[in-house]
Amino acid sequence: MLLLTPVENASAGSTPGTAWRWAQSTDGLKPARLGLSPAAELPPDAECVLVVPVEQLSWHRVQLPRIGPARLRAALDGLLEEHLLDDPAQLHFALEPGARTGSAGSCWVAACRKTWLHAQLQALEQAQRPVGRIVPAVSPQPTEQLWLQDDAGQTWCIATGPAGVLVLPLPASPPSDSDATAQAIPNTLRRWLATSPPSGEPRPLSASADAAHLALAEQAWPELQWTMASAPERWLQSLRQGWNLAQFDLRLSASQRRGQWLPRAWRTLTRDPAWRPVRWSLGALLGLQLLGLNLLAWQERRAEQAQQTELRELLTQTFPQVRLILDAPRQMQAKLDRLRQQQGELGGGDLESLLAALGSVDQPAAWQRIEFSPGQAKLVGVTLGAESQQALQSTLQARGWRVETSGNDWRLDWEKR
Repeated sequence: MLLLTPVENASAGSTPGTAWRWAQSTDGLKPARLGLSPAAELPPDAECVLVVPVEQLSWHRVQLPRIGPARLRAALDGLLEEHLLDDPAQLHFALEPGARTGSAGSCWVAACRKTWLHAQLQALEQAQRPVGRIVPAVSPQPTEQLWLQDDAGQTWCIATGPAGVLVLPLPASPPSDSDATAQAIPNTLRRWLATSPPSGEPRPLSASADAAHLALAEQAWPELQWTMASAPERWLQSLRQGWNLAQFDLRLSASQRRGQWLPRAWRTLTRDPAWRPVRWSLGALLGLQLLGLNLLAWQERRAEQAQQTELRELLTQTFPQVRLILDAPRQMQAKLDRLRQQQGELGGGDLESLLAALGSVDQPAAWQRIEFSPGQAKLVGVTLGAESQQALQSTLQARGWRVETSGNDWRLDWEKR
């Protein structure tokens, strides 16, 4: 997949030639490639995801009313009107993943300017990069997280947690000494870090910074365990959590969504850590199936070998003079036919039995000549009516003869050998 975010965030949207910061990922967990390119030079990919930068989004916690989905957008205008700086009609709203319309409950609502969002979508459409999904660069998290990263030339300190999202800009050139670095951290963020949960227990705080700001983060907050992580990893986190800001009156290309659904589902099933128990279960089920099939095949082979052994023993007990056994059923049948011929008994494949079968119908068949060998016969120039021909064929088949007709010629093969 290809995740894109515009470098220039003017309200009018991206202009031709505007660079896009992009990250390409094959597994949805880690970015495989990073880059900065104009829209015309973006790498090809079947799935494109637009990432809305942190400064373009505002987050609001609302109590959803018990109304239908069709009236929810208008209800959000009234709920958020006093908390917004812009007219709600100029903003695009989106609910957090899992929010259920029609049932009362609180959820997070993301707000973004419509003109900006539509301009980005149009710019990507013109560049033949239709968007199939829109995700926020950062979103509220169930546990508190701290990010220190560069985005579009600006250093941002991003704090997320159950209370929402706090985004603060930091100086472009950090001070050299540690005291000045500590003073450069906004007091708002310091108060946020100093707060503790009501229980008084230390809260789990995940702290990450990109390579350019890891040293600054370690100097400013030496008490935290910092890990190196890039901004695209934060984008992928929002993607895995199911965010999609294309809601209400914003509908993306239906063909694009259909084309991306199957690869996304396959990628989630095969690589997402949350689906690891399912993968193990499917693997165990497949292994049991293969084991069961192998066991069944082994039992069938054992049964077949036992049957062949029984037939050989029967042949050697009945005809002790047989020393070399190649095909026990066929050899036994041949011995029985020879004994029957020696005693003058007729077999089903003899000429007399065939002639008796040919004369057993109401209108006997007439032919020009017959070519016979044991178990095979050919009737040349058969003259018989359609009904009588069908009745004769049924009689021959009932007595063990397979009939093949070619015009007025019949080929007969004895099957019960």
